[in-house]
Amino acid sequence: MYAHLNFYSLIFLPVAAAAFAAIALFGKLMRRRHDKQGKVADDELKIVLGATLSLFGLLIGFMLSFAISGYNERVHAEENEAFAIGHVYQRTALLEPAQQAQAQSLLKRYLEIRIRFYNTTSPEDRLPLRMQSIQLQTHMWMLLTNMAKRAPSMALDSLLDASDELYASQQKTLSSWRRQIPLPAWIMLIVFALCTNFLIGYNARHVKGNNLLIVTFPILIALSLFMIAEVDVPGEGIIHAMPDNLEALYEHITMPHQPLVSN
Repeated sequence: MYAHLNFYSLIFLPVAAAAFAAIALFGKLMRRRHDKQGKVADDELKIVLGATLSLFGLLIGFMLSFAISGYNERVHAEENEAFAIGHVYQRTALLEPAQQAQAQSLLKRYLEIRIRFYNTTSPEDRLPLRMQSIQLQTHMWMLLTNMAKRAPSMALDSLLDASDELYASQQKTLSSWRRQIPLPAWIMLIVFALCTNFLIGYNARHVKGNNLLIVTFPILIALSLFMIAEVDVPGEGIIHAMPDNLEALYEHITMPHQPLVSN
């Protein structure tokens, strides 16, 4: 799990916590310098603070929902890839023994590469893995088309249709492999966080001496933004799409004397 921690998120967590705590303490200091304001100003401040907290909570909820939607897309894409590979592997039973062994060998290598694609944490390593998987798709397609040219059959046509799903499922994975929250949204979220922490510190003038309560809320905000960032980054982070279905399929097809059985 820790190998998937996003380096930039790890930097963001302490920096954000320190910045939010500092702005809250700064707000408390500013209020002490203007502590002669009356009850009307206090009531107005509480209204502004409550409204800001409400808006900030809604904003965090929206950002988290965007990040989770991207995570769900990546999970569904992994499921589709496992289904497509399993479908093709089932159809290879229609081939002659020698051709079946060749096709299944290509599929096993393809499956291994797709599992490595999901398990790797480096974006630089994913590009060559994706190119290798496309090459194997091409080899598989050429193998099946050559068979179909030599001896056309309905079985080979269905196998070609199933093989075409490999490319489509990988393209769906590629389209989902992106961040859902754009940079302007992150800037707006951080600005809201800074303003909220300043208002909390500005409103906490009666808390004297112990600043532990003042810095608790900034730390919680930093943890919330850290979680959103970890969910939003594809292929990294504590919460990320794992190749559970692909690995289960690989274990099944490599199990001796246990062919895939179609439902």
